[in-house]
Amino acid sequence: MKKGYILGQITITDPEKYQKYASETEKIINKFGGRYLVRGGTQSVAEGTPPGNRDVVVEFDSLEKAKEFYHSTEYAEIIDFRKQNSTGYILLVEGY
Repeated sequence: MKKGYILGQITITDPEKYQKYASETEKIINKFGGRYLVRGGTQSVAEGTPPGNRDVVVEFDSLEKAKEFYHSTEYAEIIDFRKQNSTGYILLVEGY
């Protein structure tokens, strides 16, 4: 069965203000059955130029569950803390 993933690569521009987002996100992810596979850590670039310096991979039981998390009321309440205090991208991906 295919899983759903949220992939993100960001650069935090204001760590102090970003902390509000970081401190709330994990409990919301858990509520939707997600789990972190990657959260930060050291990068070693093999090819290309990454747009960010912090990587995140979250696994959900399905793409629908990943979408439910991303579009949830709870996440909507904190997403601006990420958007206003970091740059980068977030992808929702279906895969194995």
